[in-house]
Amino acid sequence: MVSYRPISLDDTDMHPLADEAWEDGYPFVERMLEDWKSGENRFDGPGARLIGAFEDERPIGFCGLCRDPFTDETVGRLRHLYVDRGHRNEGVAKALVAQALDGAAIWFPRIRLRATPASRTFYEHLGFHPIDETDATHAKQLR
Repeated sequence: MVSYRPISLDDTDMHPLADEAWEDGYPFVERMLEDWKSGENRFDGPGARLIGAFEDERPIGFCGLCRDPFTDETVGRLRHLYVDRGHRNEGVAKALVAQALDGAAIWFPRIRLRATPASRTFYEHLGFHPIDETDATHAKQLR
């Protein structure tokens, strides 16, 4: 059974997932760990959160939400969604996004993200719409 909860990368080892992501050509997970360590993004600002997915206490995925650094403070940014190979297509990514966005409208009436070509359909099924804006490919109005 998969469980979901807010996490701190100070307490949760995501290196196995970062290694897998790197092998798959996704350097953003390593970048997330580096940004956490440097303090550049610790998902600790108003409305921010980092949600982990766990199976038997083993991390299998995560998704973050923070203020979008490319626009004003009323816009959130969904970041660093990753699910390990063994748990894809099981609804884990959808659940992580739902957990990350739960209650986010209080802080961010609008959420933006940058989707890869392979993930665009996924985000569009979740209600994100393609946009023509700098530093983002999709957005969703929460209120």
